[in-house]
Amino acid sequence: MNTRCGRTALRGTAVGTAAAAAIGLAAVGAWAKSDLSFTAGPHTARLGSSVRLAGHGADDNATFNRFCVQQRSGKGKWATLRCSAGDYNGGGSLKFSVRPAHRGQWQFRGVLTEASSRTSRHTWIHQVSPTVTVRVR
Repeated sequence: MNTRCGRTALRGTAVGTAAAAAIGLAAVGAWAKSDLSFTAGPHTARLGSSVRLAGHGADDNATFNRFCVQQRSGKGKWATLRCSAGDYNGGGSLKFSVRPAHRGQWQFRGVLTEASSRTSRHTWIHQVSPTVTVRVR
């Protein structure tokens, strides 16, 4: 009698564990996946020389996404230099060069923005890349 109860309890535990794992895997598959990469270089540049900026951003959610590159000098506000055309369930890529106008520390970053549609004026930041600092001498 004890063996039968033990086997039943063990079987119930195994079935419960398998069901919990299946539910957990189904829930994980429902998350939106985003990808953001950004590079800037060289890290030290002369005044008047080019700084190369390149990046890519995407998200498979149901909103309109756009990848932008932002810049600031010193502790000023972030200013958007350029944005990709954007797409639903996408984002975009950019690759271009800039010439800093004065000496000092210039900071660049990639930003993935979201909006409800292509023409929406209400956008918000979805994800931000790490900041890359370029010293202009």
